[in-house]
Amino acid sequence: MNTQARTFRKLRVMQSHNALRQLLATNPVRILTILGTSLFLASFVFGLSYFGFHELEDNRVPFKGLIVSGLFDVLFLTLGSMLLLSTGIILYASLFTSPETRYLLTTPATADRIFASKFQAAIAFSSWGFVVLGLPILFAYGIVAAVPWYFYPLLPIFLMGFVLLPGAVSSLACLVLMRCLPRNRKQSLMLLGAVVGLLFGYWLYRTGVSAKTALTSAGGRDALQGFVDRFALASSPLSPSHWMTNGLLAAARGELRESVRYLALLWSNGLLVYLLAAFVSARIYRKAYDRVSDGVRRKRAYGGTGLDRIMESLVFYLSKPTRVLVVKDFRTFRRDPSQWAILVIFAGLLAVGAGNFNSYYTADLDTIDKYIVGLVNLSGSAVLLCAGLSRFIFPLISLEGRKFWILGLMPIERRQILLGKFAFAATGSVLVGWLLVIGSELILGLSLDGLVIHAISITAIAIGLSGLNVGLGAYLPNFRETDPSKIVVGFSGTVNMVLGLLFLVLTLGVMAGPMHAAAVMKHFAKNLEPGFPVWAYAGLPVGVLMAVIATVLPLRAGRRALETTEF
Repeated sequence: MNTQARTFRKLRVMQSHNALRQLLATNPVRILTILGTSLFLASFVFGLSYFGFHELEDNRVPFKGLIVSGLFDVLFLTLGSMLLLSTGIILYASLFTSPETRYLLTTPATADRIFASKFQAAIAFSSWGFVVLGLPILFAYGIVAAVPWYFYPLLPIFLMGFVLLPGAVSSLACLVLMRCLPRNRKQSLMLLGAVVGLLFGYWLYRTGVSAKTALTSAGGRDALQGFVDRFALASSPLSPSHWMTNGLLAAARGELRESVRYLALLWSNGLLVYLLAAFVSARIYRKAYDRVSDGVRRKRAYGGTGLDRIMESLVFYLSKPTRVLVVKDFRTFRRDPSQWAILVIFAGLLAVGAGNFNSYYTADLDTIDKYIVGLVNLSGSAVLLCAGLSRFIFPLISLEGRKFWILGLMPIERRQILLGKFAFAATGSVLVGWLLVIGSELILGLSLDGLVIHAISITAIAIGLSGLNVGLGAYLPNFRETDPSKIVVGFSGTVNMVLGLLFLVLTLGVMAGPMHAAAVMKHFAKNLEPGFPVWAYAGLPVGVLMAVIATVLPLRAGRRALETTEF
């Protein structure tokens, strides 16, 4: 057992060393780009967090009291839930669909050792963003709150301890589900997801009702307490998010012994659940793998469904061979649980947004309030499109991998392959964007001018982000990796996400910003006349031009890179 552990450890070190040496030898600019983008992102988060905490200080909110404690509780509960889902999905792909795992199972390596190796990789890939983004927030809090010096070295230890627990829980759940689900696991997972979605939707509905009551009631103390009670799980003494909050706040207050006690609580429970998952993996992992593989082998010949025909009809303007490629990408997406399970996460985020806006839709809002809520809705929908396209569309070229030569045998050019992926991304994202923005704002009762500007904005953002993701995916591919989650969090995926967010912010500011500035000016000037001045629409052609540039240039660079690549 110790020999196997040393072998796997040596293998990880060698792989990391070789990858870094190859990167430095072939393209050192990538290292500088990684460092630059990480520094930019961390600086932006730090600046935003510092501003927020400084505002709390100006309003005399105690930094080490119940209000900040409640904020941290909800923050860590939300991040922990996302870690729970993302780690489980990555681990499923690593343990049950990876060719490397299939090879390792033929070696004398034990099941629990294979599980441990894949678990460590899954934790690293699912949580590095949480650690990188969490540190600037907590550093900003420490500076504004004037915490003791040992608060800062304790931060990464707390974050890594917190990451371990949801990762271990999700890995245990993944193993048990794959072992115990019926043969038709796809239908079982869909049923389970539907039940969880209904329960989550009911919770959102009750939370929205509580929020509306708390905001509108005259004697709102009891109503506000009822709303806060909806998040009582985050503040439960048994919640890891509460242990995290209490430990950090204890360190901020100078109570080192109390802080270390909560740190030990996090690590001990995380390691205990990890050992339990390793114990279970030694007994059921191979059986679970055989069960999943047997289900794949027995899959009947598949001729497509109505969903495939709908997808093909949506891209009717393409040639027949290109439409076949679009349907192929769509079919691959919906067949892979590691892909559509992520979609459930984004659907949950959309449900959270809908639940929050529900109380506003049913309220009697002033015109300026409708524009504010509409701008928030547009921005949130654009961010979700950016995240979804980065997760689903960017890895498409890389996932073709070593099988790309099969596409080369088809009677189509490589630029048509790229065009098909762009059409798939743009068509889907535009439809989703219209559904989120136009549907929500029709309910909200936004003016026709605002509705048209927001519709044009979300269309430009969706098309521009589609071109950016497809083009950069072809320009910076990773043909050696088969796990889309690892491609997204790698170097090229990070660059793509940062550029996508930058494009999103600039486009929103140019296209929607002038109209909302005009709405604010009309509100304070008591101007009740309908319509806006001409300059409120001046940003629309500029935003459309930015979308064209964000589409054409990356696609052109991706086409050149793809045509010169040997497979």
